[in-house]
Amino acid sequence: MADKNNKLTIHLIKEKVAADKIMKPGAASAVIDGVGTFYAENSHASQPSWFSDFFGKRTAAPFTLLTASAKGVLLRTMQFEEEIRTFALVFGNGRFLLNEGVVEERFGLKVVLNTMVKDSIRSVDRTALGSVPKQSREQLSRASGASSFGIDIEQDLVRSVTAQSSNKRLGKTISGRDAVTVNAKFDASNIDELLTLCMVQSRSKAYQDDFEWIDQIRDVRDPTTVDELNADLVQRITDGNFKGIWMAAPDILDWVAIKGFRYGRSKKAKLYDDLELEDFLESLGDAALDLDHLKACLVVAVSAKSDDVADQWMAYRCFYAESTLNTRMYILNNGRWYEIAKSFADQVIADFKDTPESEIVLPDYDHDGEGAYNDAVAADMDGTCSMDRQLVKHGGGHSSIEFCDLVIDDKKLVHVKRYSGSAQLSHLFAQGAVSGELFVQDAEFREKLNEKLPQGHKLADPAEQPDPREYEIVFAIIVGSDDLDIPFFSKVSLRNARRRLRGYGYTVTKKRIASVKAEAA
Repeated sequence: MADKNNKLTIHLIKEKVAADKIMKPGAASAVIDGVGTFYAENSHASQPSWFSDFFGKRTAAPFTLLTASAKGVLLRTMQFEEEIRTFALVFGNGRFLLNEGVVEERFGLKVVLNTMVKDSIRSVDRTALGSVPKQSREQLSRASGASSFGIDIEQDLVRSVTAQSSNKRLGKTISGRDAVTVNAKFDASNIDELLTLCMVQSRSKAYQDDFEWIDQIRDVRDPTTVDELNADLVQRITDGNFKGIWMAAPDILDWVAIKGFRYGRSKKAKLYDDLELEDFLESLGDAALDLDHLKACLVVAVSAKSDDVADQWMAYRCFYAESTLNTRMYILNNGRWYEIAKSFADQVIADFKDTPESEIVLPDYDHDGEGAYNDAVAADMDGTCSMDRQLVKHGGGHSSIEFCDLVIDDKKLVHVKRYSGSAQLSHLFAQGAVSGELFVQDAEFREKLNEKLPQGHKLADPAEQPDPREYEIVFAIIVGSDDLDIPFFSKVSLRNARRRLRGYGYTVTKKRIASVKAEAA
């Protein structure tokens, strides 16, 4: 048994990876009897570049500053029941010696979740997927449960966790993502015991008691799977099978400030009012569609004020797709593929279908922006007022709130948004949920709102709490297609908003507004 702690980082190699495909070429290797094969690159000490870069010729000082980057990997193959599995213990920057896609994703995360003391999480790395994907790391000064991190179990992808270990042999604290990291009394003499412990914990299903939701969404990082999904995407587009494929701006846009979109760098390229797959394909001319073109071609948003570039993205980031591969569901969102658990996907899709269609009648969209549309509807429909851009400044973490876009017959609160990617629509649903909650809960908000409402629509007594059961919150989406369908992560956002609002008693509906706006000039 080791007599002192060693900090060790352990990967599990995928079963189907051949032994000669694990390591990148070039590293020297040596077989260590009874332990495994150790790979390393010779390190060479040199003066750090920051020293000469900053001081230049003013470095004639009596200092010897040298740095070296050490890289080492120990491959250890063991038998577990009927399986033979290989582990990679990485030392220093040894992870850069491993080929991409050879390690089991989330091996370390499963070890941590199955080993941790209940409610002992210290740090979480996560990606919020309900809007523009946002990565964050959160740490608490004391151990706590997942709820203390404000994790949205339907929209947050948990990437790694650090927590207190319930197994003293694995040390006090354990961290895991793809690899698991421990600080405990293990070395070459007893490494098999550690690897056995990790393997057993990774296979346990105990984590499902408290973290079953962790399997709902996972990012796809295996290059082979990504290549297959991309190839399938290109083939479907080439075959004209556009079902489950959209194009949309990946970031939140101020549509009033956007004149239109063009495909490619040329300022002479045709300008379109919105992003459509058919228009993109037309812009290719005789060029063959392939993945390289999707990643090289620019999609440009043109400013309405200056005719200059307002924003731009590679075309691949503007593609949204829902795909099935080997019976598993995958989502392409903002340039990344995600695997969705079937049970979760079925729940979200069913909930979207179950969201009733509003019975209000709204005209087609053929206007220069949502503001112009809302103003026109308010002018033409009796009992309707536009609250678009009428921001209510309110504290409590909400700098300004748009109550809704249209108030119809004083009881129907309509939120209008042109179809776009997950970011735009998720913002719409979140806005509706926040304003609906404040309308019920906060008399001060109602007082401020009443100042914005026009005569004939003002609340009789803002201090009196309204009955949400009398109100319908409508999410109206402007789309060019015949059917109303939205990206999967937007469906998740709508599901969450609807759940919150229905908890107060609101009726929540969806509505398609047909876009008949012609190509931009």
